[in-house]
Amino acid sequence: MANGYQYENKPRNIFRFGLALWRLVRDPENTKEAGVVELTFNRSRWGKKLARWDRVAQELVQDYPQLAPVVAARKRLARVDLDALIALPPNTLGHTLAKLEMQRGIDPNLVDPLPDNDDGEWLVAHLYETHDFWHVLTGFAFNEEGEYGVAGVYLGQLRNATFFAFMLSIVLAKTVWKDGDQLGKQFRALVEGYQIGQRSLPMVGLDWSQLWHRDLEELRRELNITEAGRIDQTALAA
Repeated sequence: MANGYQYENKPRNIFRFGLALWRLVRDPENTKEAGVVELTFNRSRWGKKLARWDRVAQELVQDYPQLAPVVAARKRLARVDLDALIALPPNTLGHTLAKLEMQRGIDPNLVDPLPDNDDGEWLVAHLYETHDFWHVLTGFAFNEEGEYGVAGVYLGQLRNATFFAFMLSIVLAKTVWKDGDQLGKQFRALVEGYQIGQRSLPMVGLDWSQLWHRDLEELRRELNITEAGRIDQTALAA
């Protein structure tokens, strides 16, 4: 694709969406199919009516008035340079993110940037661009359990976030169908994430470009992100 992005940001037709949804129920860690489902849900006409991101953005400012200028500015994230971030000192936010993403083979620059023509579109784009950072900041690993945890954080900070309830229902269906013994673990992660989101300062609108060099634990304390850090310490030490 042009500009070096592997995937376009266009929503797919209902048949491709259905196929992606089926594949995602079978394997919630299938990031390619998750992307198809997410982008179609959030960018198609029917998806926008269900998600109501414009309302979520309005409620975000109501709950956190200090974010009004952030939402109004609609600042976007530049491409993430993992090589530059890995060169930062250990235990910084940037170094930790780069190390974990390189170990998992994750490329944060896969999708062509989403549009931001209104506050709702900006919020979708911002959350999509910064999702991996929330994992590192809150301590939830890049796995199925970690997705429950981060979804809980979102729900703790964003009212009426229909999209996250929709995505959780997909992962939950797979857990009930194939991995019922994991159900308690997933719900615990969801509840823990929700509690973190409720207690902490808002993470939407953080100027991540100014935070890469910050010590991770110090930043967590500053944002009141308690009981974080469940990311495998063995992986960090590797």
